[in-house]
Amino acid sequence: PDRLGILLIDGGGRDGLRPCTELPHVFTHLVASDPVRMRECAQALGGELKRRAELLGGLDFTTWHARYEEARALPGGRRPFGPGDRRGDLDSPASSTLRLRPAAPPAGPGPSPLPRIVVLADDFDALVAPALGSPGRPSAGSVVRVLEAVARDGERLGVHLVATSARPDRTEDTELARGARLRIVLDPPVVPPSPDEVAPGRGRLGHPDGRVTPFQGGRVTGRIPRTATLRPTVVPLEWERMGDPPARRPVRELGNGPTDLALLASALERAARSVNAERLPPLVPSPS
Repeated sequence: PDRLGILLIDGGGRDGLRPCTELPHVFTHLVASDPVRMRECAQALGGELKRRAELLGGLDFTTWHARYEEARALPGGRRPFGPGDRRGDLDSPASSTLRLRPAAPPAGPGPSPLPRIVVLADDFDALVAPALGSPGRPSAGSVVRVLEAVARDGERLGVHLVATSARPDRTEDTELARGARLRIVLDPPVVPPSPDEVAPGRGRLGHPDGRVTPFQGGRVTGRIPRTATLRPTVVPLEWERMGDPPARRPVRELGNGPTDLALLASALERAARSVNAERLPPLVPSPS
């Protein structure tokens, strides 16, 4: 969590990403229903981009970190001198004696390493074209502008963007959509659901070179049966039942266990505590 932070944005204002806040890497969750907090978050994220641009200068995120680690490896954690640095100046007084003026104390290794930040914006189309009467409509434009700044400049600064849209026709002309390097298209679920059809989550990943990779995603918020954690059991199988489809789980066993997301969050939390890693401070205070 101290090296990777996740910023969640619920563009539709429905609080759908709330279960993901259990992950220790999530340091801010913005629901697009409070225009004041939306504006504050957009300003804070824009300020973070400017701060990183000033700190990195002409370097990219990876190069800056490599030089930072190199500086920490020096004795005393001193920063390596570059070609333009001077160890001391010649002081030429009126006399013919040259004296070496001591150099300024060497600077420290610099600020602590910058963590990567991933901004996950759900329902981006609801921010681009908010519905009439939407409470977040007055500040939706400021959020869209800062997200486009992340898409344009964030990669060099260690800030990455993942955006979802239920209405691609509303977002296809945005700078974010035009600059997207990877695109995922989910297949629509079968209605009504059928056991003979593939489970929801089937989709295609589009690469920059035109390749397409099909995949099957999992529903991490679905509750697993508590019996899924029990040891395997052996049951007798009669000859006359050979070839029959496997028996379904009893309905009472479904949906009464923890979610996959909760199990993942718990494991990450334990791992973070084992190395004393703390999550990043929030961009804006959480609503009371």
